[in-house]
Amino acid sequence: MKEKKIKLRPAIILIPGIIFAMMVIIGFSNPVPFIKALNNFYVGMMYNLGWVESLLLLAFIGFLIFILISPLGKIKLGGPNAKPKIDYRRWFAVSLTTGIGAGVVFWGAAEPLMFSMEPAPSLGLQAGSNASILWGMRTTFLHWTLTPYASCVVFGVVLAYVIHNMGCPYKVSSMMVPIFGKKFVNSKWATVIDVLTSFALCGAVAGGLGYGIMQLSSGLEIFTGWPKSTTVYILMGLALFVVYMLTGASGLRKGIAWLGDKNTTFYYVLLAFIFLVGPIGYTMNLATESLGSYIQNFVQSMTFTAPYPNAEFWPQWWDQYWWTDWMAYAPMLGLFFVKMGYGRTIREFVVVNWVLPAAFGFGWFSVFGATVLYGQYYQGIDYYAIYQKSGAEALTLSVFQNMPLAGIMTCFMLLIIAISLITQANSMLGTLASMSVQDAGANSSSEPPTPVKLYWGILFMAVALVFIVTGGIEGVKVIKAICGMPITFLGIAMLIGFIRYMKKRPRLSTREYVYEDEVANAPDNGEEPMPVKPSKIAAWFRTLVHKN
Repeated sequence: MKEKKIKLRPAIILIPGIIFAMMVIIGFSNPVPFIKALNNFYVGMMYNLGWVESLLLLAFIGFLIFILISPLGKIKLGGPNAKPKIDYRRWFAVSLTTGIGAGVVFWGAAEPLMFSMEPAPSLGLQAGSNASILWGMRTTFLHWTLTPYASCVVFGVVLAYVIHNMGCPYKVSSMMVPIFGKKFVNSKWATVIDVLTSFALCGAVAGGLGYGIMQLSSGLEIFTGWPKSTTVYILMGLALFVVYMLTGASGLRKGIAWLGDKNTTFYYVLLAFIFLVGPIGYTMNLATESLGSYIQNFVQSMTFTAPYPNAEFWPQWWDQYWWTDWMAYAPMLGLFFVKMGYGRTIREFVVVNWVLPAAFGFGWFSVFGATVLYGQYYQGIDYYAIYQKSGAEALTLSVFQNMPLAGIMTCFMLLIIAISLITQANSMLGTLASMSVQDAGANSSSEPPTPVKLYWGILFMAVALVFIVTGGIEGVKVIKAICGMPITFLGIAMLIGFIRYMKKRPRLSTREYVYEDEVANAPDNGEEPMPVKPSKIAAWFRTLVHKN
């Protein structure tokens, strides 16, 4: 049988590449004015538009809660005859590790300590006070639980529905079909949307790689004494590049699913270790009160803009920065979630991709936050001085130096960071490469061409290195936010269009939605599900149940 010829989408490949190539050249040749210009643009952008991010993410959360309690959640992606292709455990593992990347290991101890010692100026809280500790924990929860995941999952819900149930192409621009109809996906405006989201994702992934390279370089300094430098950053980046390109060649069904599964297991092991050797009573008390404060002040925290003379731009540089950063990931990460959602209901999609990762975030930041805060305020370990001297990238690693098995656990932490970076880079490489190919299907088991993956892989690392070398962590943050802001307005249009479309859908007397003609009587797509490796714990539990 003659193999189908692959056609590329030149605009998706070339335009982001040209823009970033220009930025890389300017960044290396004239770094100081370049970073200054980016910072000035960022300040104006966030002050005038950051509030839009906050309101949109609040609306996204409301929409996801509605899905969980409404008939909309009962709709099966792929139609009533579709069968799942991945089990819950691996689905959650891939969703978790591709979503957070190395973010939680970079900021796990840093944010709770930083916010308790440097609370938002306009609040009038004293550094290190009880109120600032509680505020710092609930703000950390705000940044790493329900709100950020909501951005990716809402895009994922809409894309999964239009691709699996309406028969639309596997590309981000399909999310506009509920507004403009199916002809839109072949228009020039669809290409504009796909180019924009590809550009945003490339900047976001590059930023994530930047965080990870900085943290791995700090680990190298701890073990070898080699100070962080441009040479170390470049060598670390090249090593990561080689590994994520080699492992990414096997795609979702092999490499990414396997890495995600193992990475999640490592997260559990590390989290259990920190919890058991740490201040258990303090951890549980702090987590309980912080969770209550987070819930009680949620809406107020989400709408915190601090329009005051002494605000020092705090919410724009932290809260709204994170919303913009996640928005850069959101369309492509949502598109990545689409393939795993086939055969599941929309409610299952929301639970696995939103509720469970957010619950993990509560646990992770409770344990790491309590450990570093207990050391700072009860054990006399000046973690804040370490942060001021060596930066956030060194802070989390320094926590392990004051624990049992310090060397082993620091190595283990560095391994987790590396695998997290590789897993996220792999997943986004595959998604971008699929977007770069015409007529790529969500249910296709074939992988996009390796040269296309290689192209995006090189671009990821080149952009990451230029911003580490020229601007450090501030440069990384700025480029991620600038890339994410335009996606906000696409998100507004997408959400309004999808709600209007679903309001017009016919429904049964039970209030359940009628499926579209494309999938109402369609058989399963025939793709073989991923084989499920028997779990010893699950087998033991089933045996116990049967005996009783």
